[in-house]
Amino acid sequence: MSLHIGPVVVATGPWTDPGWHVPLTVAGCDVVFGPSIDERPADRLSEEALCALVAPADAILVSSREQITERVLDAARKARIVAKATIGVERIDIDAATARGILVVNSPAPENFVGLAEAVVGLIVSLAKRLIEKERRIRAGGWRDASTDGMVLAGRTVGIVGLGRVGSRVARRLSGWETNLIGFDPYITPKTFRELGVRAVGWGELLAGSDVLTFHVPLTAETRAMMGRSELESLRPGALLINTSRGAVLDEEAVAEALLNKRLGAAALDVFEIEPLAESSPLRAVPGERLLLTPHSIGSSRASRRSGTRMAVEAILQALSGRVPENVVNTEIIDRWLERWSQPLG
Repeated sequence: MSLHIGPVVVATGPWTDPGWHVPLTVAGCDVVFGPSIDERPADRLSEEALCALVAPADAILVSSREQITERVLDAARKARIVAKATIGVERIDIDAATARGILVVNSPAPENFVGLAEAVVGLIVSLAKRLIEKERRIRAGGWRDASTDGMVLAGRTVGIVGLGRVGSRVARRLSGWETNLIGFDPYITPKTFRELGVRAVGWGELLAGSDVLTFHVPLTAETRAMMGRSELESLRPGALLINTSRGAVLDEEAVAEALLNKRLGAAALDVFEIEPLAESSPLRAVPGERLLLTPHSIGSSRASRRSGTRMAVEAILQALSGRVPENVVNTEIIDRWLERWSQPLG
């Protein structure tokens, strides 16, 4: 058994970004590394292996590959914080962490959501202008053909599901494109809709009125499978669908069917219910010219990785020093957490 002198920070799947952990070691922390998510993106640690890895942890820096379950949290008896270097925390059992008095913190790096908003506009243009089909045609020795004519976006209606950090920036980037912007988000104020130049509509009106539909919501009980067969049937024939939020927001089998029967014009998906995308996924049966697939990285950049990791490291150092970090997800336990952890470690 190894002897840890300072507070222990376990990184379950760090990115291969040299030096990211230096602030932790300078502060006297012992950093324990799990297998890199860059080198082994699909090799998710088993629950048993993860329990063994986090057992000595005072803080856990968790990758998007691992599932932090109740059992894993029980194994991390000393942990006072679970930090994520990105925005999504759906792989962490928030209720279990809350019950154990463990703070869960995410890292909404501006480079992350700005980069994703930029990418979404690119995906919309790629689908509307049918760039994949045109590129494949010319590589196959062909040339222009009226069958690959694209869509003029000016005058079309873009529906935005979720107007938070990413959705609002998508709206701002499309504001000068002479598109009609409509949105659905019951948690956004009418004032914000007005400021963004987006007309607030109900769910049914959004589906029926959108030529392009793009999703920007977290995965919750409310949003899981919110786009199923009946919703797809409510869309305008030939509509374009974009999902860069979370895979389980869509019924992937229903999306594949809608693409194959041409109810949907085309789709671009960066996220999937099972990641990496399963070999058996019905999405793989859809011709590439109708479905653009990217590996949950469409908005990623070196800048967003570094910024997100920096935010997570800073949150860990604050928690280990007895201070409440920014971007706490389970804020309801802060007072209880302070009662227990207000003294610094080390």
